[in-house]
Amino acid sequence: MLNSIKKWLGLDYYVSPLDRFLKKYDKTHPKLSLSQRMEKNKYDRIFCLRDQPQSSSASKPFWDNF
Repeated sequence: MLNSIKKWLGLDYYVSPLDRFLKKYDKTHPKLSLSQRMEKNKYDRIFCLRDQPQSSSASKPFWDNF
């Protein structure tokens, strides 16, 4: 019921077919090699940072120092 209300209000989010496939693949193939785990960790970090604004550590552009 809650999901249908969210969809009716337009609050659902688009999930690409590739993301759905990869999520299903992750569930059916839990054993990853070392390189696969490293790649997964890298892209998990990117995914988490993707939609969150990052605060600027510099008050002026870096090229002002040149």
